[in-house]
Amino acid sequence: MTQDPSYHSSVRLLIVDDSPSALRMLQAVFEHEQYDVLTASDGQEAYAKANQFRPDLVITDSVMPIMGGFALLKKLREGAVTRNLPVIILSAEDPIHAKAASGGLTPDAFVMKSDDLQPLIDAVVRVLAERAEEAKQTTPAGDAGKKS
Repeated sequence: MTQDPSYHSSVRLLIVDDSPSALRMLQAVFEHEQYDVLTASDGQEAYAKANQFRPDLVITDSVMPIMGGFALLKKLREGAVTRNLPVIILSAEDPIHAKAASGGLTPDAFVMKSDDLQPLIDAVVRVLAERAEEAKQTTPAGDAGKKS
């Protein structure tokens, strides 16, 4: 389900996974979908890159040796620059167990790891569309046609 490539090329994703092969595969898939892709191999590196490069969305593995996905989500939600950054958590675990591990934090989407990457691609498109709609509704330009 590829949308207009000019839309995607202006969208920067930060993909975080401690598996080099998974990271390369996800990077290739999203670059093929015409996204600008940054990568990180752990949560600490991802947090630094999120602050430096300000991606539009983060896709992170849930379990990593140096700051896992849920710890990264917590740190991003606490950061002034990153608190509203959408985050998708990828996990091989059952969503109920992953939710328990989240410490009450809710990612924008939760996607089970699978050989079929379409659910992840769909989640990225959906989360970005939701955020764009929210931005439209909260900007003064959205009030331009309304009468007081």
